[in-house]
Amino acid sequence: MSDPESRSSSLLTWLIDPLRSTSESAPPEFQFTGDRRVWLAPAAIGLVLLAISALGWLVNPEQFYVSYLAGWTFCFTISIGALFFLYFNHLTKAGWSIVVNRINESLLWAFPMLAILFIPILFGMEELYNWAQPERFIEGHPNYDEIIAGKEAYLNMTFWSIRMVSYFLLLSLLSYKLYATSVKQDVTGDASLVKDLRFTSAWGLPLTAVITAFASYDILMSMDAHWYSTIFGVYIFAGGMLAFLALTIITATSLQRSGMLKDVITPEHYHDLGKYLFGFTVFWAYIAYSQYLLIWYAGIPEVTIFYRIRLEYGWEWHSAMLLLMHFVIPFLILLPRITKRIPVLLGIMAVWLFGMHWFDLHWLSVPYVNDAGGFHWLDFTTWLGLLGLFLAAALYRLSRHALVPHKHPYLRESMHFENV
Repeated sequence: MSDPESRSSSLLTWLIDPLRSTSESAPPEFQFTGDRRVWLAPAAIGLVLLAISALGWLVNPEQFYVSYLAGWTFCFTISIGALFFLYFNHLTKAGWSIVVNRINESLLWAFPMLAILFIPILFGMEELYNWAQPERFIEGHPNYDEIIAGKEAYLNMTFWSIRMVSYFLLLSLLSYKLYATSVKQDVTGDASLVKDLRFTSAWGLPLTAVITAFASYDILMSMDAHWYSTIFGVYIFAGGMLAFLALTIITATSLQRSGMLKDVITPEHYHDLGKYLFGFTVFWAYIAYSQYLLIWYAGIPEVTIFYRIRLEYGWEWHSAMLLLMHFVIPFLILLPRITKRIPVLLGIMAVWLFGMHWFDLHWLSVPYVNDAGGFHWLDFTTWLGLLGLFLAAALYRLSRHALVPHKHPYLRESMHFENV
């Protein structure tokens, strides 16, 4: 029977081993051959932009908080999308996706960092969430709100904080488990670890689905505690998957332009990624329309207000552009087969949809604080600043290990994958 000291040592080894660089042990075609300090550039840009944003906070704190929330949620939903994509592929024993799995895994490392970056939002709770204002619960106070007071058991700072901490802990645990197992397979070549990945995905998928639904309500939908939508979590999931797929395509094409993964990721893989991108473009539009139709049909005043404020005060142009640029144009361009097989063209559409996901989150959050439609410079500096740190974390991970799980038993199938 092992003593406590050896068990503690084993746990420490399990925690630290995935952090060690193993890139040099991979075959040359799978190695990261670029500058391993490439992550410093987006990190520096991100820090400078956030420092500039901090100056904006001194002038207009309310605008800073809502802009920061939109940018933070953008990064958070991308990591959620990466987690779901890995679940899907592990559970279905997909072979085609193995060559892009390491890119996906690198995006999972953002959860602990996002937990730290969430701290500024805590200082703006009363500006962002009407339920966080104590007078809303005091009967007889001029700002007393009967509807919000009726939700006090759920919408209170103590329970909300417990939920947020739980989300980050569980998502970080799941992400680390998937990443650590994948890297361990690079070292040991143990084919049975595929079962471990599948097992983690089996219980992680429903748990992450529940977390996504509740987190989407706690972070975005509860900005107006009067409003509610039963499919809002699905809407956020669809947008997160779309942005994640776009970033995967952007990263893959960028690596190939830098001379890496030249003959590893082929037009066949881009074709499948393009089909996913097209599919979630349509799925996002379907969920968005379904949400609108149900709310319009029900005609409940405290719910229809969500769309009313987005169809007035200048926000109607934002809404029209969201429909046109998030669905109509991408749908028409991504529909042909040839579009999905040309990396450059697919990459342009990926950048387009990547930006449109932020546009969508801006449309969801900012109207609660800013009655006038349009953009504020803080919208861009906070978003790009947070994105810089997010990409720096992903690039750092990519530079530490092989760009492909090179001892995965399905790798050969992935390398010779062809669409039929």
